Amino acid sequence: MSTLHEPEVAVSSSPSGAIPACPEQARSGGPASHSPPPRRQYKTPVCCYEFFERVFPQCGFLDLTEGIYHGNPAVPYEQAQQNQINWLLDQVGCKAGSRILDIGCGNGTLVEAAERRGAKAIGITISPAQVRRCRQRGLDVRLIDYRDLDDVWRGRFDGVIANGSIEHFVQPNDVLSGRDDEVYRHLFSICHRVLKPGGGRMATTVIHQHEGTPDIRPEDLLKSPFRFRWGSPEFHYALLQRGFGGFYPKLGQLARCAAPYFNLALEVDGTQDYHFTSEKWMTETLHKLLSWKTGTRIMPRLMAYALRHPRHAMTMLVCLFVAESWQRQFRGENPPTRLLRQVWHAKS
Repeated sequence: MSTLHEPEVAVSSSPSGAIPACPEQARSGGPASHSPPPRRQYKTPVCCYEFFERVFPQCGFLDLTEGIYHGNPAVPYEQAQQNQINWLLDQVGCKAGSRILDIGCGNGTLVEAAERRGAKAIGITISPAQVRRCRQRGLDVRLIDYRDLDDVWRGRFDGVIANGSIEHFVQPNDVLSGRDDEVYRHLFSICHRVLKPGGGRMATTVIHQHEGTPDIRPEDLLKSPFRFRWGSPEFHYALLQRGFGGFYPKLGQLARCAAPYFNLALEVDGTQDYHFTSEKWMTETLHKLLSWKTGTRIMPRLMAYALRHPRHAMTMLVCLFVAESWQRQFRGENPPTRLLRQVWHAKS
């Protein structure tokens, strides 16, 4: 896989305004913490979200995950997104006085909604562009890799949410070396540690492989998509890997890896919702890119990104607007991927 030449992202476990240590709330007993797997940098996802920052907010899309449409594609996009946010916050019991952590918080819409409920919400992301946008709106969002949530953060939250971020955490090389389970176990270990003792909750939305997903070798995902036949499964998934970075877990894999720390309490299939959302994103974005009124505002921002990252910019444009590799994941009667919303109850 080609190397993207963006600078390394500086992350810290002790940002300004970090949550103070609270020894009296440290866990006693409970599941032992899982040792961290070998460290990988998330370069491609950082570039992915910088690309998004140049395009989607200018088209009116701050949210970067699926909404909830209740089977009706005519539901307005903004309402569908709010439905999803409310569902996630409800599942972790977010109310006035709650403390909520959003891992991979995007542009902060969930953090903002939690604050409106009277909760104290903190978002973390590895995207500098997202941090800037969130802080401009007065949100407590920090440039931190979830793997750097050290003991300072122990026992500080009532609920943890990871809405569309977990897909980036495992890379094809992790799968090739047999470390994918290890990465997921370490994630759940960290989330368990930052929850308050006595029954915190975690809510996730994650794209999964299933029995109908094309069987593609992880090493093929590291190759140029243009080594494969245009439109083949290998082409589409290699294009997604080069544009977005990451790897999808298999059905049941997260529950198995979470078992020492969490019980899976609820699972809901949201694949159709991601289909409706993705089609709305791409149709509306392409229309605005080609519109004189809005395209003249977006194109200079996009060109500035393309000058810095020409290969990645071209990959994303082909993936989203030409090959439509992203949208194809959710199309058809039996889409090749499955979006699951899952709720986890922490073990004591």
